[in-house]
Amino acid sequence: MKLNARTLHHSFTLVEVMAAVACGSVVLGAILTAGVALQRSFAAVEGYSIAEGDQLRVLDYIAMDCRRALSAAVANNTLTLTAPVYYDSNSAPTTPTLTNGAVSYGVGTVTITYFKNGSDFKRRIIVADLNGTTTSDVTTAIATDVASFTVAPQDLSSSVSCSVTFSPRFTYLPGPGPIAGTTVYCNTFLRNASARQ
Repeated sequence: MKLNARTLHHSFTLVEVMAAVACGSVVLGAILTAGVALQRSFAAVEGYSIAEGDQLRVLDYIAMDCRRALSAAVANNTLTLTAPVYYDSNSAPTTPTLTNGAVSYGVGTVTITYFKNGSDFKRRIIVADLNGTTTSDVTTAIATDVASFTVAPQDLSSSVSCSVTFSPRFTYLPGPGPIAGTTVYCNTFLRNASARQ
């Protein structure tokens, strides 16, 4: 008996291989383009979120300190506030005392200064005792990517108005071009100032 072994070989033609490579290239290109677009979108959303957090933090700190301040002064776009000693050296709240209808918080003074240093926006707190000796001096950067800080010249005996401009973190869009910075404004009454009492 004679065996007739006939094997069939199946393969792709050159045209089929070229069509498959072209389809694969299109799919790979689409995936890479979508990945880059998603990364840019994520970077823009992250930059927006961080900038919004910085803006809210700056406004909250300035408003809180202005409401507590007894007086305010401005020199070279530096806002300086003088406040009572609400916290002791251990950061524990001091117990206020009432004497002849006036409330007092501990002895000494707290000087709070807001200023721009490079691209950082800083808050400096100096606590001094009754003799004027500094017992604590802490400077903290509360925001980054700050382009400018301006305190409006006005009567600082009753309110403080200032603006902070933030540089954009996500700086360019293909269509409209460069993105402008964001400016936030703060107008706060000095409710503890002597002129308001």
